[in-house]
Amino acid sequence: MEMTNRQFQGFIRLTLMQIDRALEISPDNKELIELRYIYQSVLEDE
Repeated sequence: MEMTNRQFQGFIRLTLMQIDRALEISPDNKELIELRYIYQSVLEDE
């Protein structure tokens, strides 16, 4: 079964929330910052 656009956006938002929590603990983590940027870009492109 395929994921709907709405389900995909929900998954991206959930992932962004987890990345934000991780950045609270480790705000200088360059990999997390880059990953957050990528996920945010995907969400904005939808």
